[in-house]
Amino acid sequence: MVQDYSWEESSDAKVRVYISALPLLAAMSQESYLYSIPKVDSNETLYGGDPKFLSEINKLCETLIGQILDQLKTLGRDEQSARRQASMAFSLFGVLLAHGDLRNNKLSQLFVNLWNLSQKHGHSETRVSVRTLDFLKLQSQQADMSHLSETVQRLALQTRT
Repeated sequence: MVQDYSWEESSDAKVRVYISALPLLAAMSQESYLYSIPKVDSNETLYGGDPKFLSEINKLCETLIGQILDQLKTLGRDEQSARRQASMAFSLFGVLLAHGDLRNNKLSQLFVNLWNLSQKHGHSETRVSVRTLDFLKLQSQQADMSHLSETVQRLALQTRT
């Protein structure tokens, strides 16, 4: 339905919908859901952990991320759109941080690329970027998050000189 809707050319709404759908799909891929209705079989009961179901969710996530990246490339052609591009890149970065498996090398590389894109033209919120980087450094020191160490080392803040 999102594909068929007539979106304004100058609007980022379609991409924002795609970015917002990723956490929903991440939640749907869990073996047990946070909420349930008593005496009602939910998708976790019907599909939880089913490889075919998880494969479909992964394909859908890949499609959405591809669409988002296509829009980011389109915005990259126009210097006037650099602020919008940085904002969208940081939004997707945040979703990957919260919901992605950064042990996956491909996803980890995308994570770093989105960070760099969000920092590229100096349009990122400096305080938010600094706090995010500090949080990631702190997280990477935890035993179960050691996979973040290498990734965090590849994230740099854009200087404002």
